[in-house]
Amino acid sequence: MALVVRIISRGCISTQGRPIVLQGPLATQWTRAVTTSTPACALKAQSAEDFWAKNKRLRRPVSPHMTIYKPQITSMLSLSHRATGVALSAILSGFSIGMLALPNSYPFYLDLIQSMHFGSGIIFGAKFLLALPFMYHLANGVRHLVWDLGYGFTLRTLYKSGYMVMGLSVLLSAGVAAL
Repeated sequence: MALVVRIISRGCISTQGRPIVLQGPLATQWTRAVTTSTPACALKAQSAEDFWAKNKRLRRPVSPHMTIYKPQITSMLSLSHRATGVALSAILSGFSIGMLALPNSYPFYLDLIQSMHFGSGIIFGAKFLLALPFMYHLANGVRHLVWDLGYGFTLRTLYKSGYMVMGLSVLLSAGVAAL
C-alpha cells in the first residue's frame, strides 16, 4: 500500500488532478516514506548502460566480495554449509534414483562390496568421508539454531563456535565411521 501511495504521490502515475490525502495512524510514516525515498520514475529513467559504463570506467569488478575480502572462518563456514547442503541433497537423490534404476536390490550390492574384501582402513576412510558432510551440516545447523535464539553474535563467540563446529564434526564423523 505504501508503495502505491509513494508512486502515485511522486507523479509517476497520474491521479487526474485529485490531491492525495493520507489519513489514519500510519499517515506520518507513509508521508515520511513518500518524501524521503527516490522516486520510482526517476529510477526507471536511469538506463542500465550508465550503470555498467560507470563501473567499467571505475574498473569495479562484477562481484567484489570474492576479490577484496580476506577469507575468514565465518565466511568459509557459511560457504561450506551451503556446499554440504547441496552435496547432501545431490548424493541422497543420486543414491535413491540409482537404487531404483539398478536391476538388483540394495542387499545384493552390499554383499558385492563385502565380497571384494577391502581393508578395514579403506572401509573406515570411506565411511568417514561419507559421514563428514552429514555431521558438519548437522553441527553447523545447530549453530544456526542457536543464532536464531539470539545467542553467539560476538566476534569471539563466532570464532569459538566455528572451531567447535569443525572439531565436533570430525569427532562425530570418526564415531559414526567406527560403527
